[in-house]
Amino acid sequence: MTTSSTRHNDRRRRQLQAPLGQEWTAARYFLLERAAPWGLFLALGLLYSFTTAPSIVALFDDTLEFQLVLPTFGIAHPTGYPLYTLVGGLWVHFFPFGNWAWRTNLLSAVFAAATVSVLFVCARRITASAGDGRGDGWAGLAAVLAFGLGPVWWEQATVAEVYALHNLFVVAVLALAVRPLPAEREAVNRRIAALAALVGLGLTHHRTIVLLLPGLFVYFLWTRPELLRPQRAWFVWAAALLAPLLLYLYIPLRAAQGVSDLNGSYVNTWAGFWDHVLARRYTSFFEMNELSRVYDASEWFMLWIQQTGWGGALLSLLGVAGLRNPQERPAWVLILSVLAVNLVFTLNYRVGDPEVFGLPVFLCAALLAGSGLAWMHRSFSSRWRPWALVGALVLLLIGPGRGAAVNRSHDWAVHDYAVDMAKVAFPSSSRVIGLEGEMTALRYMQEAERLGLAATPIVADLPAERRKVLEREMANGAPVYLTRELEAIAEQYSFTGEGPLVRVWPRGQVEELPPSTPTSLLLLDGRLLVEGYDFQRLDWAGGPMLRVTLYWRPLAPVERDLKVSLRIVDAAGQPLPGRDGLPAVVDAYPLRQVAGTRTWPPTVQVRDVHEVPLPAQFSGALALIIVYDAETLMEAGRIQFPIPNG
Repeated sequence: MTTSSTRHNDRRRRQLQAPLGQEWTAARYFLLERAAPWGLFLALGLLYSFTTAPSIVALFDDTLEFQLVLPTFGIAHPTGYPLYTLVGGLWVHFFPFGNWAWRTNLLSAVFAAATVSVLFVCARRITASAGDGRGDGWAGLAAVLAFGLGPVWWEQATVAEVYALHNLFVVAVLALAVRPLPAEREAVNRRIAALAALVGLGLTHHRTIVLLLPGLFVYFLWTRPELLRPQRAWFVWAAALLAPLLLYLYIPLRAAQGVSDLNGSYVNTWAGFWDHVLARRYTSFFEMNELSRVYDASEWFMLWIQQTGWGGALLSLLGVAGLRNPQERPAWVLILSVLAVNLVFTLNYRVGDPEVFGLPVFLCAALLAGSGLAWMHRSFSSRWRPWALVGALVLLLIGPGRGAAVNRSHDWAVHDYAVDMAKVAFPSSSRVIGLEGEMTALRYMQEAERLGLAATPIVADLPAERRKVLEREMANGAPVYLTRELEAIAEQYSFTGEGPLVRVWPRGQVEELPPSTPTSLLLLDGRLLVEGYDFQRLDWAGGPMLRVTLYWRPLAPVERDLKVSLRIVDAAGQPLPGRDGLPAVVDAYPLRQVAGTRTWPPTVQVRDVHEVPLPAQFSGALALIIVYDAETLMEAGRIQFPIPNG
């Protein structure tokens, strides 16, 4: 009787527990398959968005180009990036908030968040167990933390660049490839067609997506060799691969409408199209060049440690244990093949930022880290498992070795420079001569903010080219401005400072203006007169600045090169700390080093502009201007005045 009652109670308990177990399995499935990827997308999307650069942040990289090309539906540098240009242009025009540059930066944050979300899915699929085939959520979380917080990746997630979208394609191809193929033949054909279309779309963005093809070939040769035998489905797959490439027609179509790339190198001919799309001029990057930055083995290793920390590196090494699992082995051969091919490419591609081409390598290593945590999940006893898993994740998150967090949200310096340049009071038909990045910044302000429209930017990267352009435009009588110093012109022309630019005049023919605050400071035994000064508070996005314009007049030839030290000091003359904690002091040559004081013609006025950041608290502060000999550092004279609070 007792035995029968016990059996009945056990059976009844199992019956009651069964629905609860089924409900938990369904809830777990929903959390891992649906909620977790979206939750990670939102969480990382917010993180990247809040740390995104607020505007243009660099003059001499591709970021500034994309911030202008995408909103204007222009033509990007080779290979043209038509998908990114079209998607980015639509995004900028339909997303109604912020400036153009911030919107394009934010698009990278969206792509980056999607990448880590798909990375979670990919890691779970690779570590799918024989029991339920749904994979290990711990593996996905470890992969996300190992990759998503790496400084190189985080930097690309916060500016307008191509690498966030490229790595989204990389991980999407991997995630789709490792997803088990269905049993039905038609369903298999559709899956392979979708994979081919995804690779094709990747080719319309960044050509290094082809580095995935060797690994895909080996993977399908191992798992489904019948797919590699000639069959009619090949034509469908080829069409799916090639159809997205029609997006490259965007380039000649826009060129036919009068649009050119920023440096005007694209030629709208059959040969010019292929030169651009295939980036034939970029083959020099497989050889040593002046832009190359080469890491040795130890530097590459430490760069990897900075991306993932020592904890992530250890988990990646443990993840190789996934090769012991026959079910996971083909997927890991795919991942390791992609890692190896991309690593070889990165080590041999000679550019100034090879680390960004290593992002697929870091991504694959992060998948290995996920496998390492999945191995811990399977190997540790139930008693120690929670402590081990949580400890590993904490080590990934805040462990030693990882590089500093990235936060570009306060990077206003380049934006402020571009605005200041564009707000110069240009006369009609002015010409501004500078480097490509500087002129792109001016063009951006003209297109995005409608500033500086009276000026025509002229790109001249080489000094000899700048001198040639300067001579031509001066001969034509145009008002000409320079962004930087240029040798062998100081004694041929006269100059005046205009904001961050220097205007060039015929020798001795400058337009003289009276200073708002006259002085009669004589320097160098009466050879040089400081007639006065103007000062102005500039409320820039990056913080307030003090601009001082000095009015010099040589009364005789000046035989010494002078410099100016502009300081914000207290009543005792001690420099106050600036916004970055350093003393608010700026030392500079007059006229942005375009023409030293030795070259100034006597009796001709020289206006000279200097800026210094104002401290957060400058009530009662003084502006101190010290003029000194550049060689001996001996003081030649000084001016001091109080800074108004308003």
